[in-house]
Amino acid sequence: MATLAKEYTEAATAKAEVTKEAVAGAYGLSAAITVVFNVVLAFIKDSYPPLNTFMAQLSGHHWRTHGLADVIVFFVLGWIFSSSGIPAGGLTRGSVITVGTATVLACAALGLWFLFV
Repeated sequence: MATLAKEYTEAATAKAEVTKEAVAGAYGLSAAITVVFNVVLAFIKDSYPPLNTFMAQLSGHHWRTHGLADVIVFFVLGWIFSSSGIPAGGLTRGSVITVGTATVLACAALGLWFLFV
């Protein structure tokens, strides 16, 4: 009987780890997409003053609205991805590299944008 309980506990622990990995992978993908969204939104609102003004009116400052939009995109995409099982592999080295690459490229793009525009 003790062996059966131990096997059940190990199986439950393994399943919980797989679930945590899947959620971490989903939110990792969400983070990479949110980083790209952040840069695109910065480019668009700086290029289109009516959007910048509208965003400033929503929360008192355009950067505050920008940040809220980023947080909403992150959590909504993370929830969608974790509910649908995307990405299938969970948190992997590739997903970590994807988030890191997106972040570095976004920093470079924003730096160049604000330097030259």
